[in-house]
Amino acid sequence: MILVVAATEMELRPFIKEMGPSGKGWETLISGVGPIETAVRLGSYLAGENRRIDSVFNFGVGGAYIPPQPQPTIPLLSVCLAEREIFGDLGICHGEKVEYFSETLSVENVFSLDRCLLDRVFRILETYQVESYLGTFVTVNSASGRLARGDFLRQRWNGICENMEGAAVARVCREVRIPLVEMRVISNLVEDRDPSKWLLRESCERAGKVGALIVKELI
Repeated sequence: MILVVAATEMELRPFIKEMGPSGKGWETLISGVGPIETAVRLGSYLAGENRRIDSVFNFGVGGAYIPPQPQPTIPLLSVCLAEREIFGDLGICHGEKVEYFSETLSVENVFSLDRCLLDRVFRILETYQVESYLGTFVTVNSASGRLARGDFLRQRWNGICENMEGAAVARVCREVRIPLVEMRVISNLVEDRDPSKWLLRESCERAGKVGALIVKELI
C-alpha cells in the first residue's frame, strides 16, 4: 500500500482527479502546512490500527533556488526529486542567515531518502519522457521571502528547492522504517517575494498529473 501525502487540498485535488477515489494499492493524506502539523498528522495516521503502508509518496509544489551565473536556474513547472531532505532553518536566526546548533545538542536535520525507490521513480519519469531534477530539498518553517535568505540556504546545503513539509515526512518515515520518495513541481523562484510571478495553480495541476503517473506505475 502506498500512502500519498500532500500538504493541502489544492495540491492533492488534481491527483485525485487523475486517479479517482482512493483505490486498491494506495491511500491519501493531507498533512497540513509546515513540519509540525505534518509530523503530527502523518505519525498519527501511520500509528492507526490496521495500517499497512509499504511506502510513502510525498508530493506538492516548491520554490527553486537561484544559483549564480552561469549555472542555470530550474525553470518554473519543472519536476524535482529529492535525494535528501534538510531542516534548513532549525537554529538561531541572524537576519537572512541561520546559526546552526552544535553537535552537542544532538539535533539531527539531514535525512537521506530511499535510493531504490528514488531510482525507480526516476526511471518511470524517463520512460514517459518527463525531465526531472535530482538534488537536495530544504524544508523551512518560514518560506524564504528574500533572495538573500534563499542564497544562504542554497549555499549552506547545496539545495535546489525549498518546501515546508518534506523533512518532517522523512523523519517520520525513517522512524517507522517506511521508504519515502518526494517530488516537487516548481511554482516559484526563491527571490524577493513577488507572487505575481508565481505559477501556483499550474504547478499544482502538473504535480497532480505527474504524481498520478508515478503512483499508477508503482502500485
